Formats: sequence, structure tokens, C-alpha cells
Amino acid sequence: MFMDESAKNKVRKFREAIPLSVSELARRAELTPQTIAKMEKGLPTRKNSKLKVAKALKKSFIEVFPQ
Repeated sequence: MFMDESAKNKVRKFREAIPLSVSELARRAELTPQTIAKMEKGLPTRKNSKLKVAKALKKSFIEVFPQ
């Protein structure tokens, strides 16, 4: 079950707007670059990881991961 195109690309959109590399975002969120890459592809990731990414991007959870 994949997220739709608009939802799965929010992480990449905000990351590139800053701009941050995948590795830098992973460091700020205290996650692995592989987790960030999975997220950007819309693959399943833990909610806690998503919360960390939203915080690292200085965005609200719902902005980054719309329902």
C-alpha cells in the first residue's frame, strides 16, 4: 500500500527547499539516510520516525505527512 504521489513527495519537497541532503536531514532527525530514502519513496516508516523528520524540517507533522 503506497501513499499517493503528493503525500510521498512532501519530505523531499521540504528537504530540497531548505536545501538539505538526505544525509544531513537524517543526521538532524537522528535517523539513517536509508529511512529518509524510504520515506521519500512513500514506503512504510514508523510514526516516530515521521515525527522526527517533521521536527528536523521545522514543519508540522500534518504539513509533511498529509492524510
